[in-house]
Amino acid sequence: MSRKTYSIVDMVVLAILLREPMNAYRLARFVEQNNVTRLVKLSTPAIYKSCKRLFEQGNLSGQRRREGEAPEKMMYQVTDAGHERFRELMTHFADTITPFYFDINSVVFSLDQLDYQQGLELIDSYITQISTLQSWLIPHSREAKAKASFASRMIVRQYLMIVDTLVMWVEELREEFIKQHN
Repeated sequence: MSRKTYSIVDMVVLAILLREPMNAYRLARFVEQNNVTRLVKLSTPAIYKSCKRLFEQGNLSGQRRREGEAPEKMMYQVTDAGHERFRELMTHFADTITPFYFDINSVVFSLDQLDYQQGLELIDSYITQISTLQSWLIPHSREAKAKASFASRMIVRQYLMIVDTLVMWVEELREEFIKQHN
């Protein structure tokens, strides 16, 4: 008996294909052009693998088509089984809370293994990175309010709230790190 897997990638691929049938290349371009990878953990190879897996499982049907001079490509469309799988994945992920793992937590856990100056440099580097992300998100949240889809607006808003909290947290981390070493 095979264990059922729950893939965020499959869920997102099905969601996009429910909008309109497309081939894997066009799907990857859609993800790229709409900055989906800024909102959801997704890669181009994962999209191709997901399309193949969903097709093999009967969640997608496919028809080979040639557009212009390009090589023939498989045009995917969600099947009835795919609709059901999409609802199942949506329910699973809506009902499942996954712990948040921030890579910076591994750095914080290991800070004691560095000297004070090296540790402070890493914290300052993270401050720069998180501030850069915050600077990117602020205008994009304004832009999202004006013209983005409901989903994009809400995800950008969530990211902005998390990043705002991380900015406050890393400032506190820096202060505590300095206190600990003085």
